[in-house]
Amino acid sequence: MDLLFKRYASPFLLVDQMILTGNFAVFVAKLVELDTDEKLWQFFLHKVDEEKSFNDWKASLGVDQQAETQMSNDEIKATVQSSFSILNGYEPT
Repeated sequence: MDLLFKRYASPFLLVDQMILTGNFAVFVAKLVELDTDEKLWQFFLHKVDEEKSFNDWKASLGVDQQAETQMSNDEIKATVQSSFSILNGYEPT
């Protein structure tokens, strides 16, 4: 939630809307991508003395967020089943 409060004064309505529209996973992935880019940018500004542009420097790191592998349907189903099995064993006290 820290990432959200950094960008939005009250992110609860936004999060609720992303869940309702089924775009929550895409929203979280984009939020993490933006945060990573910001951290890399700050590092680049303060620590990198090379004569490269930010994009060239980032490419030299091998940080290619477009090339991330997607989960297959079988992996997604296995993850959901694992999550449900964890929740089924949960008993609130």
